[in-house]
Amino acid sequence: MRPTVSLTALAGWCGVFLSVVFAQSDGSLYKKVGDEVILKPNPGSVTGAISAIVWKDGPNIAMQWETPDPDITAYRQFKERGSLNTTNGEMTITGLLRDDSASYAVQINGRNAGKTDLRVLSPVPVPTVSKACDDEKTRCTFTCEGDTTGVDEVTYMWKSDDSAMEISSKELHIKKENDSSIKWFSCELINPVSQESSKPIDNPFPSELTSLEEGPKISAGLTVFICLLSTVLVLALVHRFKAGMWFFEKASMPWEADFWRKQERPPRDAAESNGTTARQEKGQDDEETPMT
Repeated sequence: MRPTVSLTALAGWCGVFLSVVFAQSDGSLYKKVGDEVILKPNPGSVTGAISAIVWKDGPNIAMQWETPDPDITAYRQFKERGSLNTTNGEMTITGLLRDDSASYAVQINGRNAGKTDLRVLSPVPVPTVSKACDDEKTRCTFTCEGDTTGVDEVTYMWKSDDSAMEISSKELHIKKENDSSIKWFSCELINPVSQESSKPIDNPFPSELTSLEEGPKISAGLTVFICLLSTVLVLALVHRFKAGMWFFEKASMPWEADFWRKQERPPRDAAESNGTTARQEKGQDDEETPMT
């Protein structure tokens, strides 16, 4: 089986990863295409009232302002997507494009106040996993696929069940004798601004235990329904046996004692029945008596 990483270790790894890529010690800053970024002077670089601000992207001036002129001057794409805060020296860029990636430097009151290397990246796509196995079904290769055209700094990560695997390549090779205890695999595409996971793909050669677990299953809801229906049918038959009639023919309710008692024929009905029988017998005798 391939070496795996526990969820605790994975969480720690992700924390380190994010802290590195989003707050580089050299001033690098990663943002996703379409996002907004606020470029700030270094903490403590502004000590008094601000009278002049100049932001540059590389050698070119992006935005500038100087008192007593109330207007801010912007150049190129920053005319529509840039704004400058003259109180604290921050410059905001909206609707980021990949072409906005550059080294941004700011001067406040004629003195260097900071530098930020901005990296604007496209997000990774949602990957899919394809499978190719040998004829004997003992070895298989999974490939993590996704259109990464124009997507930079992409890395791959594989998972087996709920554990991360120590494999960072596009392909994953598995063997029946080593990996049959695993139920499913999945892959992830990661870059500093995004992370997407594929749908799980079943292990092509699961163990016997896994096969049994994945066999035909009856849902819990259906099982409960069958049990309740069986109970109702049994109670209905018991009631029919004890009461001499079906429960829906009874005038009493289930919580009443008479519901379970066998209903006897009323005396009046018996008498009427006897009278009718007697009259019928008498009529027959009269008909059979010969006339003299």
